[in-house]
Amino acid sequence: MNEVSQLVVVLSRVVPNDSGKATTVTRRFANINPQATNDQLRQFKSIIEQLIHETFDTFEVVKTIQLH
Repeated sequence: MNEVSQLVVVLSRVVPNDSGKATTVTRRFANINPQATNDQLRQFKSIIEQLIHETFDTFEVVKTIQLH
């Protein structure tokens, strides 16, 4: 059976820079538990938002799967 070997969470938001242009700011978290459920990943996002006082527009989960 194929299994997830790596899990990365990418949180992004769009903010205006000094000249007023929209800029995408991303934060990337690697080495997340590969068995994490979708609910656990949503909780992780919520905790990160509370800790760093930022709200993210986009929440991506990148899974690397080993094919056997």
